[in-house]
Amino acid sequence: MIRMKPISKRILTVILALMVLSFFTGEVTAKDYSSSGDSLMVSIESADYLDLDGDQMENDILTEFTITVPQGDWDFHYTYIYCELVLPSGNYFNCMILLIGTYNSVTLCLGWYNCALESGWYTFSLWSWGDGRDAPNLGHDSVVFDPPTPGNEGDPFIDIIQIIAL
Repeated sequence: MIRMKPISKRILTVILALMVLSFFTGEVTAKDYSSSGDSLMVSIESADYLDLDGDQMENDILTEFTITVPQGDWDFHYTYIYCELVLPSGNYFNCMILLIGTYNSVTLCLGWYNCALESGWYTFSLWSWGDGRDAPNLGHDSVVFDPPTPGNEGDPFIDIIQIIAL
């Protein structure tokens, strides 16, 4: 079951998770990964509202994003994807996805059912990182969009609608 939490706990959780992950780096160096090509390339293709579950209410959200492995000789078989949908009130829904296997790029479509609960601007963000002997660094992307009307029909849940891996 997905629960809505205050945003302050979310920030604390992300900071603590990144601090724990920093212990696994081995060598400490200052580096700008956005221009180095050593990070997973994360791109949100779309985030929009619609009626996914056929309940006659456009209170569902469809997000599509692509993760691409940068050029290089990488050796990792696990990819972690943290997705977060922040509502205008600061409450949010989130999920963690584990991809097992290798790929050059992967596109995922997520259905966020009954999650467009408020009017206002929503933020969809995701962070992705690999785990293995030689894995690319953390990649991130975010988009802001505005579902037009609030909804409140049914319990919220998230479903993977489609995965395309190359």
